[in-house]
Amino acid sequence: MAYTPQYVKIKEYIIENIKHGNFKPGEKIPSEKNLGDIFNVSRITATTAIRDLVKEGYVYRIQGKGTFVSEKKIENVRNHNAYGFENNSSLNEDVHETKSVRVIKVGSEFSEKMDLTETEELYEIIRYKLDDGKVNAVEYVYLPLKYYPSLKLREVEIGHIHDLVKDSCFLKQKKAKVYIEPVMLDEEQSEILGLDKEKPVLQLEKTTFSVEDKIIEYSRNIINSDIYKFYMDLDLEA
Repeated sequence: MAYTPQYVKIKEYIIENIKHGNFKPGEKIPSEKNLGDIFNVSRITATTAIRDLVKEGYVYRIQGKGTFVSEKKIENVRNHNAYGFENNSSLNEDVHETKSVRVIKVGSEFSEKMDLTETEELYEIIRYKLDDGKVNAVEYVYLPLKYYPSLKLREVEIGHIHDLVKDSCFLKQKKAKVYIEPVMLDEEQSEILGLDKEKPVLQLEKTTFSVEDKIIEYSRNIINSDIYKFYMDLDLEA
């Protein structure tokens, strides 16, 4: 069995307590001395764990007051094999509300993005992610009708888009490209999220490809960057 360093055990202990709501956003966590006592290790070991957690965004320190849980929800993008309101993301917590499902023309906006002619048709799905009744993210999903001939979206309970594509598209999904960037809100998104238009938010833009290299799904998630933060672990010894 592989040896787990004590500072890693302390990190895991704090992260699990944050995930399960035992340590809430803005709440002070046990001091480094207390953590040292709990795990029977030196204060230096506990300090190493806290420093890592600060770097990763789970907690923040206030000089002379202690260490507190970050207000943001932390996402390691390397742990995702699906993006958006999916099963391994904190974006999948709380309530998802489908606002609209309709068929639209591809038009000039999606013709180049999805390698389709402007006269072809798309399913458009718009969903909100709500936390205590507040919208923290908006998801826009576009599916080419020609790849989903038997799908009747209004008769389907929309769960994970990844599963919807897998179960309903007659082409097999193979890979996806995801881009994360800051963007400005439009008027409608500003009203939905209750944020000033001048405030940047995060956009996760995903394009899903089939085995035949056809684009079978395009989606955008507009995310309140006050709530979510994304990071990546790099293994420099690999």
